[in-house]
Amino acid sequence: MEGNGGFGPSQLFLADSRLALIVVNHLRHKALHRMFGVSRDQGNVITAVLLLGAADGAYEATRRITGMRPHVSGSGAALGASALRGGALGVAGPTVGRAPAFGTLMAVAILGGLAAPGLRRTAHKMHMAEQRLRATEQRVRRERIRRYEAARDHLRASAS
Repeated sequence: MEGNGGFGPSQLFLADSRLALIVVNHLRHKALHRMFGVSRDQGNVITAVLLLGAADGAYEATRRITGMRPHVSGSGAALGASALRGGALGVAGPTVGRAPAFGTLMAVAILGGLAAPGLRRTAHKMHMAEQRLRATEQRVRRERIRRYEAARDHLRASAS
């Protein structure tokens, strides 16, 4: 039906994916408003800042991890991964093993834990840059007011 101008699977996929993206975007804006109190217009900027901070944290974590060169064979790595999974399932409880995508959730949690220090450093650097910007802005404002007052006093003195 698709070849003769009908609504086929590819158009259905595009419509569904657009709808899914719209819903995800709406949920993103809602979460940003709830967490940071930002408007919809500011949401994209906050998202960019968060993504850049996460990218920096991921880069730093990757750099640290790749800097360590453990000498482990492939079979040893597989055995270690299996033991790690078994330990995580044992700690989380017996019903977690049946949960879909538990491994993915754990991987995201571990990577998030590795990225957290980098995110904190980035947030601190952003805060310090904002403080320097505010101090500079205040200094410029005071200087401008001083010049205006000097010009006003000079004008008054010359008028007298």
